[in-house]
Amino acid sequence: MENCRLRPLVEEDYPFLYNSWLKSYRFSPFAERITNTIYFEDHHKLIERIIKNSKCLVACNPSDPSQLYGYAVAGEDDGILIIHFLYVKHTFRNMGIGKTLLDAVGHDSSSAAVYTHHTRMADKLASKHNFVYHPYLLFDLPKLEVADEQS
Repeated sequence: MENCRLRPLVEEDYPFLYNSWLKSYRFSPFAERITNTIYFEDHHKLIERIIKNSKCLVACNPSDPSQLYGYAVAGEDDGILIIHFLYVKHTFRNMGIGKTLLDAVGHDSSSAAVYTHHTRMADKLASKHNFVYHPYLLFDLPKLEVADEQS
């Protein structure tokens, strides 16, 4: 998208990222039966670990970088792209922003990629972009473990 600037995640973006990710994923098949207290506290911790060890790109207004359109949080394991979360605000959907973000994190639809958070939107994107759902990457996260947490 030409009226879109991509930039790294900055401290001021964290509230938007956490709020949109947690609310979007709240009623997913994975999270729908978890109590709010457990879900919001524990999934927030999981997102913290994910973003510390992932490529995080924000799509924003080129003339006002504080106006956010969406973001992508992705990683790689053994040469395979992992999409942890892709989000575009409703107002800016169907404008190519999601595709721009996917391209920027290295997505190539001729090669399969995996995604770790299943939502209704992920269902639509999976077949279109050659994504395979692989939530187990979230449960075996040696790269996301912080050694100091044990102390």
